Order: sequence, then C-alpha cells, then structure tokens
Amino acid sequence: MKSPLNSRTLTIDDNNMSQVVDEAAEELLAGGLVVYPTDTSYGLACDPRQEGAIERLIDAKERRRDLGVPLLFADMKQCEPYHEFLDLERVLTRLFWPGPLTLVVSPQQDVSNLISGGRGSILIRVPGHQIPREIARKIEAPIVGTSANKSGGPSPYTVSEAEEQLGNEVDLYIDAGPSSSEKDSTIIGVQEEDDSSIIKIYREGELSVAQLNNVLKGDTEALRFWTNRIVYANM
Repeated sequence: MKSPLNSRTLTIDDNNMSQVVDEAAEELLAGGLVVYPTDTSYGLACDPRQEGAIERLIDAKERRRDLGVPLLFADMKQCEPYHEFLDLERVLTRLFWPGPLTLVVSPQQDVSNLISGGRGSILIRVPGHQIPREIARKIEAPIVGTSANKSGGPSPYTVSEAEEQLGNEVDLYIDAGPSSSEKDSTIIGVQEEDDSSIIKIYREGELSVAQLNNVLKGDTEALRFWTNRIVYANM
C-alpha cells in the first residue's frame, strides 16, 4: 500500500487534459489517492481492485466501513460486467447518464466488502464530467467515486475545499475550477413490483425528484416499465 507523502496539484487547461489523465491513472495504479472534478462535488478516487488502496481511502475520509463507497464508470459498456440491468434501470441510464444520477444495484460479480459495505448492493454512476470517465477508461476499471471530504464534513465544490479537509492524505489533486453544481448526485434504486417497477429515492441531489418524474412521464419506454410511483427509502 502506498504511503502518503507530499501532495501535488495539477491544474487542467485546454492543452494538458491527456497528460493529467495519464498521471492520475498512474497514481491510482500505484495504489495512490486522487482528488478529481466531477459534475457534482469533487471526488476522491482509488483503484477499487486494490484492497489496500480502499483501506487507505476510507481511513483518509475517516469513514465507517459499513457504508461502502460508490463506483464511477467510463460508460455503460464498462458497467455491464458489474450488474445485470433491469428494464427500467436501462431506461434511467439512457435518460440520465452521463449525469448526476447514482443507482443502487446488486452486483453480479464479487466486489470488496469495502465497496459494498458488506451489503448486497453497490452504488454506480457514469458522471457527466470527462475527467473521471477518462481516468476510468485509462485504468480499464471503475474508480471510487466518494466525495473528497472527511466523513460528516461539507462536500467540496472546489479543489481547495477538498485540500482543507484531506491535506497530505491525498497524493494528487486535479484542479478544474469550481464545480458547476452545488449539490451531490441523486441516489435512487429500482424495485420490481409485479410486472412493473417503482423508484426508491435514497438521496435527492442535483437531479431533483420533480425533474426525474417529469422526464420519465414524458418517455414512452419508461412508462412501459414504471408504475408511476416514486417513494422515499425511509417511508
């Protein structure tokens, strides 16, 4: 497992995106931690295939191990080995990916208990920001997509807010300026019910429940598989 040394920061410009992605991928493959921009808050990545790297990330965040951590993917094709998508889930990914929607799904291959939190589900997303997608494509695997903060701390929407909380626990910070969002992703799950499905809201974020509802009601394919019911997970 890589030990934290002095952090470094790379600032994205019009000419260096490929170089930044290469350096981030190299850091992750070596077991390092990388803070990177997304379409929501700044994220904290490690290579989820390396147990020691996940341990280090969880320790840096001071996060409970039973919470698990989300995974961000390059595209739908990269997601396919991890989950057998239900009909409504495929509609949701078509309508809202890449974007600020995280799905709670059952994995169809073994993942670390530190990813799942020891539960029978994982959190997955294809983000609406090129940097995390390209890093995942470069390492040929998803990257961890948890927010770059201490557990219970504010979600960071600038790289400096992430640095204030995580400091030298992180090997590489990627600065792409302030996020265009002021909220985290929305987290939902699909629950099958008879011949149709309901949507369960675990966290309302950048994608509002009203937006979700309106888009689904305007999509013919969605109405084939959806009961028109959206419920909250604590109900």
